[in-house]
Amino acid sequence: MAEVKQFALYGKGGIGKSTIASNVAVALAEMGETVFQVGCSPKIDSTSFLRGGELPDYNILENTLDKGATKEAVKECIIPGYKGVFTAESGGPPPVQGCAGRGVSLALEYLAKYRFVQELGATVVIYDVVGDIVCGGFAQPMRAGYAREVYLVSSGELMSLYSSNNICRAIEEINKGKKATVLVGGIINNMRGVSKEEELVEEFGRMIQVPIVANIPRDSTVQEAESEGGTVMEKRPNSQQAARYRELAQNIRSGNEPVAPKPVAIEDILALLVKYQALD
Repeated sequence: MAEVKQFALYGKGGIGKSTIASNVAVALAEMGETVFQVGCSPKIDSTSFLRGGELPDYNILENTLDKGATKEAVKECIIPGYKGVFTAESGGPPPVQGCAGRGVSLALEYLAKYRFVQELGATVVIYDVVGDIVCGGFAQPMRAGYAREVYLVSSGELMSLYSSNNICRAIEEINKGKKATVLVGGIINNMRGVSKEEELVEEFGRMIQVPIVANIPRDSTVQEAESEGGTVMEKRPNSQQAARYRELAQNIRSGNEPVAPKPVAIEDILALLVKYQALD
């Protein structure tokens, strides 16, 4: 049996990871893959546009706390969406009532314990991880070996590049003292209209020794599709934006050799932004 391809999307909060994840999930399903997307956020909204824009009735942390950590309680949280993409949300505690990353850790433990990836027949698993790595829980998809391959969703903005660099630092720390077990498949430049953004992010990629796998321009079709409760792949399947998501999905599927990133100093990022006049 072929090995299941499991990868995680990391990046600054609000950079568009869930939009990327959901559209790539549909594109991979179109290619014949059985896809399972796991939202690793207490906001439980990673997978909503695969289900008509609706939040799930159940998330793994809340349901297992209410009903016990049984296979049935976890199974209730796995919902098929558009094009047969399986979806689940890890969930998290209410604000100031616990560590949100703990919800991610428990959810992944239960999915592995009950072998849901195998039971669903998934050939691709996508972990959409909230924000920066601020605690061990959010690092869990790669720290515990679920996702050996990470994609950095970034843009030409300072905080986005800073976040991507921090994620590379976390990966370096996880790999420290042993053969690299977590690698980066590439940078997805989810563009924000910064001056010379493609060139800027391309140079940043060279600095941290990570290739660019896609430049996704800002496009109103994303907002239009999501306002209708779906992905671009569902609501605007013949658009140029949909074609870009298909190309990205193919790049991820074909699997260029992932690399060990080399994070840089914040001063190097600031100098890069000044060079491209992206920082006043």
